[in-house]
Amino acid sequence: ESAEFLLRENSGRMFAVFRHPVERVVSIFHYLQTATWEPTYNPEYATWTIDDYARSPYCESNWMVRSLTGKMTGPLSGDDLGIAKEALRRKCLVGLMEGMDESVLRFHSFFGFGDEAALGCAREHFSKKGSGANSNGHPALDQASDTWAELARKNGLDILLYEYAQQLFKEQGEWLKKERMI
Repeated sequence: ESAEFLLRENSGRMFAVFRHPVERVVSIFHYLQTATWEPTYNPEYATWTIDDYARSPYCESNWMVRSLTGKMTGPLSGDDLGIAKEALRRKCLVGLMEGMDESVLRFHSFFGFGDEAALGCAREHFSKKGSGANSNGHPALDQASDTWAELARKNGLDILLYEYAQQLFKEQGEWLKKERMI
C-alpha cells in the first residue's frame, strides 16, 4: 500500500536516503569539526571528541523526525513519530545507505532519471563506498560504547523512524519488482 501512494496524480513525491541515526550524527560531528563554511560550524568542535559532542546541548536530537514534522525545537512525542512515518509512507521512495546501489536503481527507474548511461554515472558517483563530494571519512564508533548509547538515547525517535524506513525499503522493493519497474 505504501508504494501505491507514490503513483497518485498531483501527489508530491520525494526520495531520501537513510542511514542509522547514530552513524549519521557521528558523521556530521566529524564533518563539522572542519567545515568552516557551514552555518552550523562551531570552532569548539575542532577540539572535542565525539563523546564531548554527544553529552553537549549542541548534539543533534531526532533531526529526521523534526524535519518531517517541522518541529525543530521543543519536545517530541510518539504522535510526532507517527506523523513522520506517515509522511514517508505516503510521499517518499526510500533508499538506504547500506543499499545504495539498489537505492540508486530504484530512484532512476521510478523517477525516470535518464537512460542507462545516466544510471551508470549515478552508480559511479553515489554507489561506491567513499565516492562523491559528500563523503567524509572518520573513525567508526563502537556500538557497545557509552557514547553510542547516549547518541541513541538522544535520537530514539529517529532510530524508530529508521527502522520503519528499512521496512518501507523492503515493501517498496517488492512492489517495484511486482510492477516490473526494476
